[in-house]
Amino acid sequence: MQKTGKNIAILCCSVILIAAVTYISRFINRIDAVWLRIAALVALNLMNGLIAFAAIKLTKMKVDIDLKKGSQYAVGFALALVLSLFIAVIPALCGFSLVGEHTEFSWFQILYNLLFCLLIVGPVEELIFRVYLQDAFMSFFQKNKWIGVVIASLLFGLWHLINGSFIQVLFTFGIGLCFGFAKYGIKKCGYPGVAFGHGLYDFLNVIVRMFVV
Repeated sequence: MQKTGKNIAILCCSVILIAAVTYISRFINRIDAVWLRIAALVALNLMNGLIAFAAIKLTKMKVDIDLKKGSQYAVGFALALVLSLFIAVIPALCGFSLVGEHTEFSWFQILYNLLFCLLIVGPVEELIFRVYLQDAFMSFFQKNKWIGVVIASLLFGLWHLINGSFIQVLFTFGIGLCFGFAKYGIKKCGYPGVAFGHGLYDFLNVIVRMFVV
């Protein structure tokens, strides 16, 4: 019971810290220099990742990261394509966008977002929500572990309310469920697979905003 109490305290503190760091990121657009904005954005994302990593270490959570399972990347790729189709492409073709306003084509933006989404956003957000939070909540519901997936996905949706809108909460909750149940229910799909899928999905949204919206 004492161990559980400690883990809950660490969980609550980490969620508050991650929310605070995310809130600070809304002020990054006030920085005039492009490279300083990028550096600040990367730093704040990595800070959130470090908070989750520290929580994992403090709670002695076992994390299985196997980079060699090639099939998990195929799962992530498929999830990214399907989610992009239904959340980004189809709504844009119907005349409205769920992924933001049109952005002008730029090779710099394509390269930057490719690297940022695949190397920072996907790995960091999946470490927080699918590795740490999801596994933590699943440990509290041993007989109904799926509840942990739903709670972590709900937090993922609500997290986007900090710098987003209520409609973002709804579809990011759904995205969280997709990646969460993929990691939980597909044996060969681990953290690297969902991190890759998440990053690719975000990058595809950039492409949709440039060429479809």
